[in-house]
Amino acid sequence: MTTMGTQAEARLGSTRPSAPPISPGAARGRADYLPKNWQLYSAGVSMAAGGVTQVVHHPLFTLKTFIQTPNFSWKDFLGRTVSSPVGFLYRGVVSRSLGVMPERMLKMQGWFVTTKFLTDLRGEQSLGIWILGGLAAGVGTAVVASPTELLMVRAQVHGHRVRDVWKTTGYMNITKGMYRGFAPALVRDLTFNALFFVGREAGVRRYETQHGHRCPDHKRFQIGFVAGSISCTAATPMDAVKTRIQAAVQCGPNSQRGAIFFAKSLLREGGILRLWQGLGARLMIFPSTLSLFYILQEKMEGILLQGLSDQGKQA
Repeated sequence: MTTMGTQAEARLGSTRPSAPPISPGAARGRADYLPKNWQLYSAGVSMAAGGVTQVVHHPLFTLKTFIQTPNFSWKDFLGRTVSSPVGFLYRGVVSRSLGVMPERMLKMQGWFVTTKFLTDLRGEQSLGIWILGGLAAGVGTAVVASPTELLMVRAQVHGHRVRDVWKTTGYMNITKGMYRGFAPALVRDLTFNALFFVGREAGVRRYETQHGHRCPDHKRFQIGFVAGSISCTAATPMDAVKTRIQAAVQCGPNSQRGAIFFAKSLLREGGILRLWQGLGARLMIFPSTLSLFYILQEKMEGILLQGLSDQGKQA
C-alpha cells in the first residue's frame, strides 16, 4: 500500500516507492521501526477522517437531498431549518457518519492496493493505472454508500428511523430493499472516483515536477477542489436519479420503478438540465469534503505513524 504523497515523491526521484512504502509525514523513510500491522492503523485513520468530514458537511447533504426531491420549496426548507436547525439539518447524521467511515476506508484501500499492485507489475505509473485505481475506489464506495445513503435520505426527507426504513424495504439484495438505487450509485461512484483520483494525482504530479519539491497542503487542497468540481459535475445526473429512487417511499420492494423510470421523470419535469438538479449543493459539498478528507487523512496518518515508528525504534 502506498499513498499519493509517496507516489509523487517517488516520481521526483525517478524510482518506485521503497518497500515497504510509508505514508506522508515524518514517519516516511523509517519503515524498519513500524509494526507489521501498521496498515490497520492507516485504515483507522481513513475511517476517522471520513466521519469528521461527514459531520461537518451533513447540513449541506440535507440541502442537496431536498433540492433533488420533487416539489422542492425553499420556503418549506428554510421554515424547517428555522424551526429546528440542528434536529432538521442533522437528520440521519449518525447512520451516515457510521457508514462513511468504512466507505472512506474501502475507497482509499481500493486506490492504494490497486495502484501499488499495478505499479509494481509494470514498473511505473501511468494514466491507465490511475483510472483503474479510481474505479476500484468507486466500487468500494458504492457497496457501502448505497444502503447508508438510503438511511440518510429517508431520515432527511421523511424523518424515518432505521427500523422504519427496514419495514418499508426489508430485503438486502442489489435490486430491492436496502440496496435500492445501487445501480445509479455505482455508476456515479465509478465516474466520480475515476475522474477525481486521476485529476488530483495528475495535478500533484505536475506541481511537483515543475517545482521540484513536495506539493504543499494548500496546493493539494486547491488541486483536489478543482478535480472534485469536475468529477462532481459529471456524476450529478446519476446522483439525482439515485436520490429520487431512495426517497420514493411508495416504491415497495417489488416495485418495478428503477433508474430508467426516474431518469425519464426528471427529463419530463425540466428537460436534460433537470438531471443536474442539486449540482450547486454538490459543488459546495464534495470538492471541499474530499479535499479536507485527504488533508486530514495524510496529516493524521503521518502523526500516527511517526509515533509508532518512534516506539518501535525505542523498543
